[in-house]
Amino acid sequence: MNGENVYLVDFKRTAFSRSRPNDPEKDVFNSIRMDEAMAKLINTVIDETGIRPEEINDVITGCALQMDENWTYGGRHPILLANLPDNVPGMALDRACSSSLNAITIGAMEIMTGNSEIVMAGGYEHMTHVPMGNSPFLKPNIKLMVRPEYMHYDMNTGYSMGLTAEKLAALRGIGRDEMDRFSLRSHQLASKALDDGYFKGEIVPIEVEINGEEKVIDTDQSIRKNASLEEMKKLKPAFRDDGIITAGNSSPLNAGASLTLLMSEKKVKEYGLKPMARIVSFGWAGVDPSIMGEGPVPATRSALAKAKMDVSDIDLWEINEAFAVVVLNAMKELGIEEDRVNVHGGAIAIGHPLGATGARIAGTLARIMNEKKKDYGVATLCVGGGQGYSVVFERY
Repeated sequence: MNGENVYLVDFKRTAFSRSRPNDPEKDVFNSIRMDEAMAKLINTVIDETGIRPEEINDVITGCALQMDENWTYGGRHPILLANLPDNVPGMALDRACSSSLNAITIGAMEIMTGNSEIVMAGGYEHMTHVPMGNSPFLKPNIKLMVRPEYMHYDMNTGYSMGLTAEKLAALRGIGRDEMDRFSLRSHQLASKALDDGYFKGEIVPIEVEINGEEKVIDTDQSIRKNASLEEMKKLKPAFRDDGIITAGNSSPLNAGASLTLLMSEKKVKEYGLKPMARIVSFGWAGVDPSIMGEGPVPATRSALAKAKMDVSDIDLWEINEAFAVVVLNAMKELGIEEDRVNVHGGAIAIGHPLGATGARIAGTLARIMNEKKKDYGVATLCVGGGQGYSVVFERY
């Protein structure tokens, strides 16, 4: 892509808690807000890199459910809570599950066009503290579900992420055993990464209060070290009595925040910093809302075409595990070998706090590319409502 080079220089995130909307006390992040967690990430990145806060040109925060505590005041809350100078602007955006990956690409566009030189881009979600699908405050437009002229969208399926996964699995001939085995792999790889201390390189510990006691949360709460195929097979379908999508082959509900630092080549040299990766290209696409999990396929093809690259040029992939079927579908449609995908586990184990996930998979991918000395990687997600988003990275 044309324009100034854009570098991903730093990446930090919180651990991801297990959200419990119906039993909030069981969420280890119940005592905190995610805008406060994001502020801590901002200050941590500033301290680590030595950038001058007044030189930050933008702070872009992705969040999928911008209501109640997740309301960002136009992206201003994290900036104010981090006590940044008044001159530092911000914005918030919602492209559902890809919100923080989109935050990264908007920051990249600002730098590519010379409008910014230092951008912080990330996102957060607190899925315990905001209304979920059964909330009276969420009101889909009923016309999309009942009027004949809209029936081709199949929004009776499209409004339920689980039913979209069921439909995609049926269309692509992906069975439950395949999904359960892939989901077990996610827990096994994430468990190994956890035991090896890998996630310590990206997680900023967060202080919380639990039952009147101060505690520090620095570990993802959804990773199951004792996961087994036998236990997964016992789980009942979650969305349809005769279905194959279960809690075991779907991502859980989570709370968490993630943040990346983007810089121009000039600023990287000025501060003497070593980037993690260069942003090569990005692409996005719309798909049938009732099979929203198809989104990564056309989005990735778009991103690769802009980079004049093929799937075979990509060494590593982070494909968000909203559902196992989404990753399996992308692997089959694009021709990707499993050993290149989500090598330290994915959202089924680590978690999927909607607005935080895009920056998480981008930052994790950049770390893995450096760890394994691989040159190119793609981070991609499906998006509720029928979209996909993908970014191509080059190891610095």
